[in-house]
Amino acid sequence: MADEPVLPVTRENLSSGSLARLVAERNDDKTRLASDEELLASRRALVPDDADTSDIWVFGYGSLIFNPVMDYVERARGRIYGHHRRFCLWTRLGRGSPDCPGLVLALDRGGSCTGIAYRLNPDVAIAELDLLWRREMVTLAYRASWLTFHPDGHNDGAGKRAISFVSRPERENFAGPMTLDQEADVIASASGFIGPCRDYLFDTVKALEADRISDPHLKKLQRAVERRLASEEGVG
Repeated sequence: MADEPVLPVTRENLSSGSLARLVAERNDDKTRLASDEELLASRRALVPDDADTSDIWVFGYGSLIFNPVMDYVERARGRIYGHHRRFCLWTRLGRGSPDCPGLVLALDRGGSCTGIAYRLNPDVAIAELDLLWRREMVTLAYRASWLTFHPDGHNDGAGKRAISFVSRPERENFAGPMTLDQEADVIASASGFIGPCRDYLFDTVKALEADRISDPHLKKLQRAVERRLASEEGVG
């Protein structure tokens, strides 16, 4: 793994454009990057500038749980149906490199997913969404979508509309199904300017456990990655 300075995902790095500049510098032209105009048009297509911002929720299933970087007024655990959490997105940038791509999570079709949803501060919700788009939609690899979120403890069955980020199988960076060992090999070896791919996995598992969310596959994946790292160090 090549060593390079790590630039974490923070409000400051997103707002200043520092992360965007690193993405552009590290890109090898095989990944198309969205322009500022495309990001704005994408957000407006889902949430217009004049939308009612009193009840806008964002559903997190991975890094938005351990590092939300959003101004929110309410946080709730719950489930969405019709999609599940999976390492189904290749990344040649933040958690990987052109020479050694990594994997990050997205919502893939089928099943269900338990995660954390955030109700954005109504006073700044549109600005928060623009910041979120800079973070999640820089390569347009996701489809930003309204999903139905069912908070724990709410039994009326209605659910809440929440924005989340769904995989796009037609995109070249979509990763099809893999074995556990194949996933572990990629995650153990890849790293990028945001940090090692393994930290993304470990931080997600830790955050899920802190919110008492069970994801047996990610736990198995973590153990498999840890075995590989120990083997590389000559420990196991």
